[in-house]
Amino acid sequence: MTAAALLLITVSALMHASWNYLTKSSRDKLVFLWATGIEGSLFFLPLLLWTDTGSWSARVWLGFGLGAGLRALYFLSLGAAYARGDLSIVYPVARGIAPVLVPLAAAVLLGERLSAAGGLGVAAVTLGVYLVHLPALNVRDLFVPFTRLRAVPTRYAAVTGVLTTTYSLADKWNIGDGVPPLPYAYFTIPVAALLLTPAMLRRPRRAVPEWRESGWRIPAVALLMTSSYLLVLFALQSTQVSYVAPSRELGIVFGTILGSVVLHEGAAPQRIAGSGVIVLGVVLLSLGS
Repeated sequence: MTAAALLLITVSALMHASWNYLTKSSRDKLVFLWATGIEGSLFFLPLLLWTDTGSWSARVWLGFGLGAGLRALYFLSLGAAYARGDLSIVYPVARGIAPVLVPLAAAVLLGERLSAAGGLGVAAVTLGVYLVHLPALNVRDLFVPFTRLRAVPTRYAAVTGVLTTTYSLADKWNIGDGVPPLPYAYFTIPVAALLLTPAMLRRPRRAVPEWRESGWRIPAVALLMTSSYLLVLFALQSTQVSYVAPSRELGIVFGTILGSVVLHEGAAPQRIAGSGVIVLGVVLLSLGS
């Protein structure tokens, strides 16, 4: 992985953790994400207006539809997870599944292969995610993350992780096949959030209070979310998704810091250790590609 791709992914991870933090701070997560779609569609509309859409093939439009649909499902599951669990619990699970599943699925579906250093990097990132999710750094609590799968927030977070894996593969397939990144980011983030409108119609009285209370957070998330995603798309143009997806788990490091320090969800040795192992894994990934 090139230094430029690693820089893009690192900045993207910081943005990703930041908009997740702001989303967790909202009252009604689904309404909040829907509102970011409204404002994001307006902010990024010039990306579409300045693009020659007349030359796009049916394959490109299919890619847009697939990406937007997967993102809409991702928003639904992520909102449900944050409505029920802490940022420092939900975020590592939601982000931690993709490093394991993406390289395996990419090998089968996209023909990608990891180097030895890359494989060690994926293993280190996976271990780091697991350590972050431990309640304490001791042998007695070693298997607690598995028992937490019975908890509703963790289940929603796990579904979010599977959807992250799915849209990551779809992104690589689309970008690698020539789908333009700028309009693709527009369709798969702001427009995907607008697909939540049917769910919003079930709670119309919550929209105005959420918009009033969240204030600046809605446009901030609209900008951060799409900008973060766009950086990843640019990285995917030159790097295998098997390397990009695990490297994005740097967001867990930032998310853990935000959850522990800003939201006062508690700082613990296992989260510090896990974050360090994740960073080591990303370094190995950068050296192994």
